[in-house]
Amino acid sequence: MTDTKRDRLLFAALLDAMPDAVLISDAHGTITRANPAVGKLFGYSPTELAGSHIRKLMPPAFAERHDGFMRSFLKTGKARVIGHGRQVEGLRHDGSSFPLHISLGHVENADETHFVAIMHDISRRVATEEALARSARLDAIGQMTGGISHDFSNILTVVIGNLELLQARINDDESRAMLSDALEAAELGAELTAGLSAFGRKTTTHCEPVDVNSACRAALALIKRTFDPQYEISVALADTLPTVLADTTQLQSALINIALNARDAMPDGGKLIIRSEEVIIDDDYVAQELDVAEGAYIRISATDTGRGMGPDTQQRVFEPFFTTKPVGHGTGLGLAMVYGFVRQCGGHVTIYSEIGRGTTIALYFPVMAGNPDAHLPEYGPSARDAARDKTVLVVEDNPHVRKLTAARLKELGYGVREAEQGDIAAKILQNESGIDAVFTDLVMPGELDGLALARHVVATYPNMRILLTSGYAEDILPLHQMTLDHTILRKPYRQSDLAKALSALFDGN
Repeated sequence: MTDTKRDRLLFAALLDAMPDAVLISDAHGTITRANPAVGKLFGYSPTELAGSHIRKLMPPAFAERHDGFMRSFLKTGKARVIGHGRQVEGLRHDGSSFPLHISLGHVENADETHFVAIMHDISRRVATEEALARSARLDAIGQMTGGISHDFSNILTVVIGNLELLQARINDDESRAMLSDALEAAELGAELTAGLSAFGRKTTTHCEPVDVNSACRAALALIKRTFDPQYEISVALADTLPTVLADTTQLQSALINIALNARDAMPDGGKLIIRSEEVIIDDDYVAQELDVAEGAYIRISATDTGRGMGPDTQQRVFEPFFTTKPVGHGTGLGLAMVYGFVRQCGGHVTIYSEIGRGTTIALYFPVMAGNPDAHLPEYGPSARDAARDKTVLVVEDNPHVRKLTAARLKELGYGVREAEQGDIAAKILQNESGIDAVFTDLVMPGELDGLALARHVVATYPNMRILLTSGYAEDILPLHQMTLDHTILRKPYRQSDLAKALSALFDGN
């Protein structure tokens, strides 16, 4: 064997073994070689890519500028990207874009120029950074508002004290009425300041062992007396729950606050469900979704059928003074106080919402140390056996959730196809064979939402398995419209839950 042949074989083996995607193109942008990791990253087989233009892997906005960058480099030799790693957007075979890190190099041999790109998916890193940024932003706002509230508390203490002393010395009715108004306004300011203190975690939270269900029932008694008959309130509390450390009064106040917000989002009536349950966060996927440590938690969730909110509103809903209500109908401190209280207890708050569908707010409280360890289900050989030679079509309009779900399924050993809408999923099923199951979100845009897609699959592909998922409580969803009884995974779900549900599907249960 010649040295040249040996080097060529070693180079091929090195490319095949590399976990990162490695792609080689010529000066015109034509792909001359791609290792298997490229196909896995972008959803192509390496043979599909050979001879294609590099623009095939770029979103349109960047693809339009790519040739200009290359011509500029070849003409001037000035490298804007060569030799410098940077974050860019990639375009998968299914049309979805994702963040990736790319490092570029080039080599010239005689009259030939070649470019080498090393790429890896950074979707999870970006999602984690965004979660940390949100948390840091809220913490920074909390520190600022906590300091402001402290100063205002001192000022208002002096104002209220002097007004009370002055009120006792004045006998004129008109003057006393004016003082009474001033005192009432000052006390209102004190209440707002208390809200800021709660968000900034400056107030004292008397944490003690709490029976969550008892606190929920006490809050519900007040909620039911406050709501009109046009609102249907239902409760689903787990039979036995371990205790958590919290402030009972603040927990009840938080639930009432959330319920009142839900009522405002349902001006014409609707449904509210309060639920309590124990959840185990035992894999890094869910911890990444929730920005919480792994472990045992009690989750208290409130789901309404109101107007819902878009992503921009969800990003800011826990910030103090942010409100979508008309002027004079809210301070914007309600959910900020809830957030501050739960974080003081070592927990976390999440929100899931869709415009026109409703909202679920969930409070997570860590289970007290000393409670018996909950059984942590594992996924092992049986889950792997169920996945063998099986392909799942993931249908999810949220790109981050879709990518995360695809990664989880691949880790379990399933082949994966992706679609961002039910309409697209229907076309994929029509044009492609080899798909064994459809895993779809229930709430999606387009002509076919999750329920409509499930009906279509039942009618057209009777042997195909269906698994549904939603961030809403099952009670909210119109499952009676389904012709068959399907399993629903509530978001956020654990990797073991996903493995178990899919294993049951393919076992025929």
